[in-house]
Amino acid sequence: MVMRDHKPKVFTDVRTIILPTKFQYLTAGLSSTINSSWGGLAVAEYWPRINGSLTLQVHVGMMKLITSNVANGHTVIAARASSLLFAIVATIFGIILTKNLMDLASKRYVVEE
Repeated sequence: MVMRDHKPKVFTDVRTIILPTKFQYLTAGLSSTINSSWGGLAVAEYWPRINGSLTLQVHVGMMKLITSNVANGHTVIAARASSLLFAIVATIFGIILTKNLMDLASKRYVVEE
């Protein structure tokens, strides 16, 4: 009803109506999607015997380092060096992207009735 009466422009709709109501959901979805992609990245960087005796692997990759060491029985290397690096990267991502965007969502994009 209000939209029909005032006939705002598309950019105004997105900036003033849609973004404030959906920003928290967009942030949570983006964070969840990025966090879930680590498993797919592990498969994409190292896949032993993908085609008979052929192994798919990249030259340099954090997830490749973890999965190849686990597959070859070098769990100590995977647990110490690689997992520590992965924990640091995941923590930095969580603090910088997710926390800052959720803080922005709760301060700037609040929908009040």
